[in-house]
Amino acid sequence: MKIPKKINPCPIIEAIGEIRFESETPPDAVFGILYNEFKSDYKKVERLPILQLPEFVRTNDPNLRFQPNYKLLQDNFILQIGPNVLSVVNANQYVGWPDFALRILETFSRVNKLGLVAKANRLGIRYINFFEFDIYENINLKFTLSDQPFVAEQITFRSTLATGKFLSNLHIINNGNITTNNISKSGSLIDIDTYIEDEKAIDFSDIKSLLEAGHLEEKRLFFGLLQESFLQKLDPEY
Repeated sequence: MKIPKKINPCPIIEAIGEIRFESETPPDAVFGILYNEFKSDYKKVERLPILQLPEFVRTNDPNLRFQPNYKLLQDNFILQIGPNVLSVVNANQYVGWPDFALRILETFSRVNKLGLVAKANRLGIRYINFFEFDIYENINLKFTLSDQPFVAEQITFRSTLATGKFLSNLHIINNGNITTNNISKSGSLIDIDTYIEDEKAIDFSDIKSLLEAGHLEEKRLFFGLLQESFLQKLDPEY
């Protein structure tokens, strides 16, 4: 499969590089150490609503344990921090994979040198794509009911697929709503979270190759969804 380097207009509204980890550092100290490391790069700090919950709830609920507690902001980049998670987010204007990958690698390298991470247990790369129309009309995924096309005001599809040595959470929805730059829009989302959870395979010395491999698997899944006729309308560059 020939995979484009980019398409136009770029549908990416958010890209995320995330690492989940175990740490021997007390949870309430993790943010302070990371903030001190990155405060010169990210000038604005926001507390997230999860901090309204008691700490014992946040740390013991498996659905909350890997949620960020704070975010630091710098232009189109966000650094999200929790006691067991760190993510680099490129929001709104996507800078392209070379620059985004460099930002992720530099961030993870600095974190590794701080000695916070006892072991990494999940590495993920996630892309959220937005289209201002019904995406189901343009992808290789169809729904039928009693051998007839399935029609509904809104169709949500979720699945987890094996993609190489990675897994990918695929979420597609049409007729959804998003808000970017305080502007609400209606359309379709293709959300792909490609990740590896094998802690034996996640070595900081090999993060670059893992990120590249995960990014490639995510792109294969995304472009494999698009109908060829639709892809050609997006002015693909190879």
